[in-house]
Amino acid sequence: MNIRRARTSEAPQLSALVMASKRHWGYSAAQLRAWQPALTITVGRLSDNVAFVAEIDGRIGGFYVLVATAPALALEHFWVHPDCMNRGLGRALLEHARATAAGAGASHIRIDADPNAEAFYLACGARRDGVVAAPIPGHPGRVRPQLILPVAAPATKPGADAG
Repeated sequence: MNIRRARTSEAPQLSALVMASKRHWGYSAAQLRAWQPALTITVGRLSDNVAFVAEIDGRIGGFYVLVATAPALALEHFWVHPDCMNRGLGRALLEHARATAAGAGASHIRIDADPNAEAFYLACGARRDGVVAAPIPGHPGRVRPQLILPVAAPATKPGADAG
């Protein structure tokens, strides 16, 4: 596995990875279409923030984008392709994000998580700091967990991986 800076030319490929990952969790096609504008990775998003990709077997298997929000950084995007889940890529990528945040002097990383990803983040040392209502058709009580990941937290628990 190789973790490197994302290239702006990879924005379309990263957008496709986002949609593949989101689709993995069983969201409807209509819901995915509704979210697509917000989930599209733009050249500006990559060039204006800290963005890294993880390559595995010669292809991009995941990526993250950190956005400055003093005294923390926000994990605006964190995605692992379904074909790369449960292979350690998510843990390695999150640890890289944590080290990047530490190097920037951040005390923690704020995460607005998809409900399906909360268990992964908690297993990696994050704690829940609240929720945001995020109803979708068929799931009126859906919420997005708001998490805090300390930068100097204990190592990831074995068996955790992102989705």
